[in-house]
Amino acid sequence: MAQVNFRIDDETKQKAEELFASLGLTMSSAITVFIQRSIDFQGIPFTVRRQDAFARPMDELISRVDDVKHGRNCHFHDLIDVDDAKSSKRSRGTARKASARRRRTAS
Repeated sequence: MAQVNFRIDDETKQKAEELFASLGLTMSSAITVFIQRSIDFQGIPFTVRRQDAFARPMDELISRVDDVKHGRNCHFHDLIDVDDAKSSKRSRGTARKASARRRRTAS
């Protein structure tokens, strides 16, 4: 059986040992699981990225919000006005008809 040695700061090691113990694992068995998963996955089994990976999408979102606030790169469409009284009567009538159809098909 091979042995692997590595260095890690004391606080990280302690937190990891506490976590792994709560999962019923030792540090050695947890690292073995990670290595086996990496082999099965044929790579690191989770996303590895720079800390600023979310900065670019956030910058894009902020830029788009600024455009909307200042009326740039926006397309406005006219809404169709619907008479609320007629619309609500139609909706209720349609709902009643659908309910009656369901009752007929259920019996």
